[in-house]
Amino acid sequence: LVATMSTGQFEMEPGEIDPYGYVIAAIGFACFTHFYGSIKVSLARKRYNINYPKLYAESSDAHNVEFNCVQRAHQQTLEWLAMCQLLAAVNGMVFPKAAAFFLCVWTVGKLLYIHGYSSGKPNGRHFGGMVAHMGDISLVVMSFVSARKLLGGLIP
Repeated sequence: LVATMSTGQFEMEPGEIDPYGYVIAAIGFACFTHFYGSIKVSLARKRYNINYPKLYAESSDAHNVEFNCVQRAHQQTLEWLAMCQLLAAVNGMVFPKAAAFFLCVWTVGKLLYIHGYSSGKPNGRHFGGMVAHMGDISLVVMSFVSARKLLGGLIP
């Protein structure tokens, strides 16, 4: 990979790959957590008759627990999505394959989390949550390892 600074273009030899491409693919894959969660919430709104602008069902709604489980699964995933994508993008500059891998672990975990939590039983989220945390905690720790490497070991 050769970067031409004056034009901002990158030239690659035929057959050469840039491992940062894995990070870009993982960032795109992580978007599926949002798509999947949005579809689940839309279907739950229709099924349980929870109309906008209500974000959550009220206790007086017949299926408040079931709907709120679906909605909370989606909301909680959105709370972490951008942070995990950013951590992968930044860590990927130093450790592209590891950053992409851990974002994919987070993504699979969150898809399982949404699926389990959407069952209407809050305990259904636990397995997916554990898998997702293997990805997000690793990305957070990796940020310190990346910083230390880039700073030449200045961080103890």
